[in-house]
Amino acid sequence: MLKRTRKPNGQGYTYKNGTSYRTVIKHRGYTVTASAKTIQESKRLAREKVRALPYSDFGLILKQKIALGEYLTNWLEREHKDQIAYSTYKRYESLIRNHINPNIGKYLLQELNPRLITNLLISMKEQGQSPRSQQQTRAVLSIALNCAEDQEIIASNPVRKVRNPHNREVQIKPLNLGEVKRLLKTYEGTYMSARLHLALLCGLRQGEVLGLTCSNVNLLDSTILIDKQMQIINGSSSFTQLKTRRSKRIIVLDESTKRSLENHQRIVNQMRSISPLNWKDLDLVFPKNDGSFRSANTDHAHWKNALTLCGISPRRLHDARHTAATLMYSQSIGVETISRTLGHSSSAVTSRIYVHNSEEPLRKAALAMSLLID
Repeated sequence: MLKRTRKPNGQGYTYKNGTSYRTVIKHRGYTVTASAKTIQESKRLAREKVRALPYSDFGLILKQKIALGEYLTNWLEREHKDQIAYSTYKRYESLIRNHINPNIGKYLLQELNPRLITNLLISMKEQGQSPRSQQQTRAVLSIALNCAEDQEIIASNPVRKVRNPHNREVQIKPLNLGEVKRLLKTYEGTYMSARLHLALLCGLRQGEVLGLTCSNVNLLDSTILIDKQMQIINGSSSFTQLKTRRSKRIIVLDESTKRSLENHQRIVNQMRSISPLNWKDLDLVFPKNDGSFRSANTDHAHWKNALTLCGISPRRLHDARHTAATLMYSQSIGVETISRTLGHSSSAVTSRIYVHNSEEPLRKAALAMSLLID
């Protein structure tokens, strides 16, 4: 049984009661109870009952008159900024400033309801904002208002009753094995070789590649440590933290990629010897010719040129990451292993994207069934 922790009048306590949880709140002579399968639901139901009492001024719920716009700004800057990647922070800040606050920022937290939030998303759609932007707007509101609920500023989070906008998934266009071999063979021995190996066979994100340092490459052990990335912050390239906790990972290199990186080290050493006085020693695996960060635009342009030279139809650079995943899956490598290699937040993400987009295992299954009945 959970220990009952007594709190000041109006706040109550929650305890385990059989297979459910019960919340008890004493308020102005009233005793309110509510039971539910989860602690959170039990508390929510009890708070709603208290709010329905005559002349209720329950806890902080009606005492803190905070507008959503003010709350979101303080929450993002003071509580959430340090928990997310810089690019995510900038995206949240932009959504709050350009969409949420102009539409519903003036409303008090206690005045928010599902209809207001739904109307915000509809307004964004009518303005031509993508389903992805609408989803991210709903997400940032959900996270922020969950925090407000935990702090007992609001009784419950209204976003839970708002349907997530539908988003048609981008069609994945991985390269086939023949195209991968053509690229790697064409650029063998060049600066681009190791770059293609890490993209097509290891599935590294662009920022992870451009922020990869030599100290994180262990060729004796055939491993590389991914623990940071390169991002543009206030117009300048910088090392930043990774997208998620699981993005930090160790990748074991195949022999081909290992040989390519060994040759790449010699190429970079030659670059350094040409301009030793101007060299900016950031320890980068893929530096510019002065040792500084390589531009993401330059990196992408070289990818496009490589495809054109090899007669391969245009693909996004991110499709190289998809290529690595589909190649691994086609070789019967488990989803959990692929997820760890790619640094996905969960194996469910990997399964949703790749299990349903790889034909090779389906062909193997069809062949097995053919052999069964022949």
